[in-house]
Amino acid sequence: MTTTPPTAEFAESLRSASRRDPEAPAARQAQAAEVPVSATDPLLRHLSDRAGGPAGRRLRPRRGAGGFWSIPRVLVALTVVGILLSALSGQYCRINGWGGVGVYHWGCYSDVAALWGSRDLNVSPWAPFSADLASFEYPAATMAVASFFAALTHWLAETTGGYWGERGGLLYWDLTFLVAAVLWIALVLITYVSAGRRPWDAAIVALSPAMIFAIGINWDIWPAVALALAVLLYQRKRWLWAGVLIGIGVAFKLYPLFMLGAVLVLALRTALRKQERNHDVDLVVFAKVAAGTLISWLVINVPVMLINFEAWARFFVFSSERGAGYSSLWHVWMVLGEGPTPETVSALSFGLFAASCAGVLVLGLTVSERPRMVQLLFLIVAAFLLFSKVYSPQFMLWLVPLIALAAPRLRDVVIWNAAQVLHFWAVWMYLADVVGDHLPQHAFDAKLYVAAVILHMASTVYLMAQVIWDMARPQRDIIRAQQDLAAAA
Repeated sequence: MTTTPPTAEFAESLRSASRRDPEAPAARQAQAAEVPVSATDPLLRHLSDRAGGPAGRRLRPRRGAGGFWSIPRVLVALTVVGILLSALSGQYCRINGWGGVGVYHWGCYSDVAALWGSRDLNVSPWAPFSADLASFEYPAATMAVASFFAALTHWLAETTGGYWGERGGLLYWDLTFLVAAVLWIALVLITYVSAGRRPWDAAIVALSPAMIFAIGINWDIWPAVALALAVLLYQRKRWLWAGVLIGIGVAFKLYPLFMLGAVLVLALRTALRKQERNHDVDLVVFAKVAAGTLISWLVINVPVMLINFEAWARFFVFSSERGAGYSSLWHVWMVLGEGPTPETVSALSFGLFAASCAGVLVLGLTVSERPRMVQLLFLIVAAFLLFSKVYSPQFMLWLVPLIALAAPRLRDVVIWNAAQVLHFWAVWMYLADVVGDHLPQHAFDAKLYVAAVILHMASTVYLMAQVIWDMARPQRDIIRAQQDLAAAA
């Protein structure tokens, strides 16, 4: 059976469908323009040979919204499966608590549960805003979310007549995870809309092992959703509102700010290339996005500054002074030998990331075809993760929706997720050895841990290389191929 891409056959099927029903409703026309992923993804095309063959000219376009199992509903169902798997993976800690070496052996460690007691949220829900209680080294929006759920936990504990007793940390984690699950569904649906004629790419977000294992560790799903909304609003040319969502994301984590860098590259390209002067994204658009970012960031941060400036500044002070964190490039250096000082780590981390940003700028300005914004965004965020002073296990969640929009080849997605899962377990087993209180066979040797860290970094570099290759050879980009197929209709 041939495995030649059925692009011409499928394009003809789209044209035929249009001729058969030129008066079809807009929704049905959009569905008819959806191109099966087997038409462009090499691995899926190969696998489809075992299940009826790749989509060709005889493919019947999907009928309107008559059936219950529409694509969004299937994606929500898949996400619910991912949520249940994630909840199941944390059951040991829910039953036995988040203390001791068992949290590492069972891979269910969570900052959310740990900070309940260690940051005095069990004493006062507004501890992050207090100078008299334990410091809370997170940005303003995360401070607010953590305090809100702490207040809700205290209220529920009181209204249930002491039912929860000493299990306040469990209730706090459960409430946080429940809302994170809702946000996960929202992230999948946002990705579905952003993916356009490749709606099934959102399944990458729904069932990614990186999402399943990372969702309950911290509050990283919040900035991920904000950034995904910013990308969608950017696609719809809602420039100011895209900036507003970037600013909200930055109030949770720094990395959504890098979308401004991707937009700036495209704006500069428009200014420097006469043949692209007709593109929408120019320096005026960049100014609108940047203004929206600044406004929303100030709206969230200024009140926290006024309440307690010292508490607000803890995150920035901590980030500037901290040394090499687990699973970072710099921590590997320390494990293999005498590592650098915190000052050296900060200088090298910033310098290498700045050099990477300069490389993305040069690449974006010099490739023959105008790159997609999300490709540039992916490269910047990935570079930040590679050279950051710390790589917490939940950081892998940052890249999942960007992979779905920038580099959704199934082969590459499987390779990257496999490397991330290996590192996820390696870092916990390494920490089990650091904590102690276990038999020698219940921990990873430091060399195996280093190998897993290098592999997870290499998998990210591999994806970056794929994106760069797509930018250098646009005909290889499966997103562009999908758009070209739909345009052929």
